Amino acid sequence: MTYADAHCHLGSRQFDQDRDAMIGRMLAADVRKAIIICCSDHDLARGRQMRERYPDFRLAVSIHPQDLEEEHDDTRLTALKQAVLESHADMIGETGLDYYSHPHTREYQQHFFKAQLEMAAELHLPVDIHCRRATKDTIDILKQYPVTGIIHSYSGSAETAREFVKMGYSISFGASVLFPGSRKPAMVIAGMPLDRLLVETDAPFQSPVMNRRHEPADIIAIYEAIARIRGIPLAELERITEENFDRVFENS
Repeated sequence: MTYADAHCHLGSRQFDQDRDAMIGRMLAADVRKAIIICCSDHDLARGRQMRERYPDFRLAVSIHPQDLEEEHDDTRLTALKQAVLESHADMIGETGLDYYSHPHTREYQQHFFKAQLEMAAELHLPVDIHCRRATKDTIDILKQYPVTGIIHSYSGSAETAREFVKMGYSISFGASVLFPGSRKPAMVIAGMPLDRLLVETDAPFQSPVMNRRHEPADIIAIYEAIARIRGIPLAELERITEENFDRVFENS
C-alpha cells in the first residue's frame, strides 16, 4: 500500500533535530507520497533536499497569507517566482486567505493571493489553497484564474465543497475527522465524489493529540476514519487517493 499525505511541512524547524528519523517512520508506515509545503527559505532548502532523495515527494512553494504583516511589497513576489523556477516547484502553495487569524491584512492577502494564482496560471502549476473564514472571497478570486489544485484542510460546508469540486478542485481532509463530535467533516466526506478526495496531516501542525507533534506517519488514523465514514475498505481508499494525488499534477 502507498499512502499519500497531500499537505505537510516537512521542512519545518520542528523537524530539524530528527528529520531523517521522522521520514523513516513515515516510510515504514507506507506513507510514500507527500506534498511538502514550503513558505520560507528555511523550509524550501530542506524541501528541495528531500525531493532529491525521495522522487515521490512533491514541492509546493508560496508566500503564506499569515505572513504579510511586516513585509508586503511586490519584491517578495519577484523573489517567490525566482524560487519557484530555481527549485522546479511542482505547485504554488499554500496560498489563499485567512480572515480568522489575520483579518487586519485582508487587502495584502488578496493582492498576494491573486498574484500567486496568476503565477501558477503562467507556469501551468496547480495550487494549494488555504481558506479560513474567507469562503466567498476565495471562490470569487479563484474563478478569475484558469488554475486548479487542492483545497487544504477543508472545514466548510457540503454546499461549498460541491462548489469547489465544480470548479475543478480536490478537497483534502486532515485530523479534524478524529476530533470528538466532528460531524461536519464527516457529512462532507460522506457526500462528496471519491475522485476528488485527498488526505493530509498538515504536519507538524493540527495534531489530534494535545502537546504532541504531528507527523506524516500519523495519517493512517485519518485514513481509517475516512474509510469508515465512506464504508469502504482501507485499501480501496488508499488506491483512490493515490490516483487523486497523482492527477493533481497531470498537467504541470
